[in-house]
Amino acid sequence: MRHTTSRAPAAALAAAAALSLGLTACSSAQPADGGSGDGDGSLSLWIWPGGLSETVVETVTDEYAGGDLKVSVIGDDFKNKLLTSFTARSNIPDITGVKGEDMPYFLQEPDLFTDLNELGIDDIVGEFPEWKLAEATTADGKLLGLPIDIGPTGLFYREDILADAGLPTDPAELAAATSTWEDYFTFGEQLKEATGAHLQVSMGGLFGMVMGQSETKFVSPDGEFLGESDAVRHAWDLAIEARDRGLVAGLEDGSPDWASAVNAGALPTLVGAAWYAGDIKGSAADTAGLWHVTQTPGGPANIGGSFLTIPAATEDKAAALEVIKALLSPENEAVMYTETGNFPARTTAFDEPGLHDGDDFFGGQDTVAVFAEASENMPIVYNSPLDNEVSAPYYTELGNVQNGKDPDQAWAAAVAAAKAALESS
Repeated sequence: MRHTTSRAPAAALAAAAALSLGLTACSSAQPADGGSGDGDGSLSLWIWPGGLSETVVETVTDEYAGGDLKVSVIGDDFKNKLLTSFTARSNIPDITGVKGEDMPYFLQEPDLFTDLNELGIDDIVGEFPEWKLAEATTADGKLLGLPIDIGPTGLFYREDILADAGLPTDPAELAAATSTWEDYFTFGEQLKEATGAHLQVSMGGLFGMVMGQSETKFVSPDGEFLGESDAVRHAWDLAIEARDRGLVAGLEDGSPDWASAVNAGALPTLVGAAWYAGDIKGSAADTAGLWHVTQTPGGPANIGGSFLTIPAATEDKAAALEVIKALLSPENEAVMYTETGNFPARTTAFDEPGLHDGDDFFGGQDTVAVFAEASENMPIVYNSPLDNEVSAPYYTELGNVQNGKDPDQAWAAAVAAAKAALESS
């Protein structure tokens, strides 16, 4: 997700309170009464549509021995509705999901949540990737959430089209041939010469993927502007180079034009997170069996992934933690992946029966193994709550370059707008 609020925490909370009536009116489900202070053993859980597997939620709800587990699926702007409940100090859920893109904001308000380290999680915390736990950990070591899922990336490709072009089709051989972005661009030129196909969907997509491989983003932990750093400039230059070499289709990811290009074989290579497989399957069902996946050029990146947290207002925190442990058990993480496409955050889920049986859409390939390997090699990244707003001008200006603007002028404009965005935040 590219844009989130950049207001200071107090201002955002005040804004959420002012919007309380409007937010409640547009909810797709009425939230259950929060808090377990009634002493009846009931717990409430908030999640957004698709955030958890319905099968898993039903199973855990049926098996909850402490009383009633009331689950509310909250539509529209989940973050603002959660902020509304915190501001009002009422209707606060006992357990709530927090989206990955919203966690940097909530790390600024750690007192709203329970430090899970204090509840005794040593038996399971080591089964989650260190880099993902870092995304929910404050500077002084408080762990605000356990990961539901992660989004390790891979290179999806049409085996038939690459074979017709005389290019490697075995996942390991292709990974070796495209291990760096320069290698990938050379591969893309060969592909285009043989088939006329493009390598990359958009300049912005490539820029974002390269930034995802970097250990730094656009704002440092101290609030320093990093928009002119070597990492940002490297990602920008690669996006420009890809366009200059004729490798970019210039389409909007997920658009009808994108779907048409994917179906026609005009985009036979796609770089995306594990959940991106669902987008490909949904948009190009007739190409089933022709796809494979391998490692991302330049190294892994993560796109997406969310958390389960326990608000500080929750009375029975021990019971809430047991529910979270049940929802995120290896068995249920595996069910969640097969049902929703949310890639398991708990590494022991990879050992569950059937998870490595192979995906028919991907020619029977064990795709889980590819993304599991990417997860093991992920960089630990600091994500500022201001990154999305500060990064937005770069995507805007890359779109302008795609439409003919001079790249140097676009870079200068992006840097100036990004600095202004940080200064005004």
